[in-house]
Amino acid sequence: MLNKLNITIFIDESGTLPDPKDKVVIVAAVGTNIISQLTSVTKTIRKTRDAKKLSEIKFYRAGDKTKTKFLKTLANKNIDIFVLIVEKQGKSIKDSPENFAILCWQLIEECKLLYQNNLKKIIFDRHFHRLIDQEEFDLILTKLLKKKFAISHVDSQKVPAVNSADMIAGSVLWATTNKNDKFYQLIKEKIIVEKTISWKKIARKFWQTKTRSNQRKRPSKTS
Repeated sequence: MLNKLNITIFIDESGTLPDPKDKVVIVAAVGTNIISQLTSVTKTIRKTRDAKKLSEIKFYRAGDKTKTKFLKTLANKNIDIFVLIVEKQGKSIKDSPENFAILCWQLIEECKLLYQNNLKKIIFDRHFHRLIDQEEFDLILTKLLKKKFAISHVDSQKVPAVNSADMIAGSVLWATTNKNDKFYQLIKEKIIVEKTISWKKIARKFWQTKTRSNQRKRPSKTS
């Protein structure tokens, strides 16, 4: 059982918002209070012959042997996994800071339920490269979460711990789209929350939250 103190969660996604051919988008989070154990997974796998030639270990770049070794090693660590499966229903969704923040909000709320005040840091595999987009994303996400966290957007080559979230998201995407579930089965027992929701429902929740927030900000009428 993971010690629920000073938790950091690493987040990455698999699948795309704009491409209507992608039926789902997966957002995955890995929770830990010992970041070094995630870094050690990558370092261990990098020593294997099949992984040495990779610039970094990503699900769609790694071969089956590397995927298997990585996920088996990860599953032996003291971690929690959270997964959000978003059904796009054939829609092309703009890949904007607001839309990506809405997706991540739904997943992080599940993490908050488990960790409460012990969730301290949220680290994303860098989704947006422009600082202005990152700042907009952080602002929207913080408002939705109604709490300020230490949020970072990192280069996975420099912070390999975040690759664990990428590998999980890819495994779940393959399982969800009926491509292959053998990699998902390797980490299944570590999944604390696996939630499926439509983009339409997430968007509706966002606008309801935004409407309530705006109503609270309106000055009351005086007679």
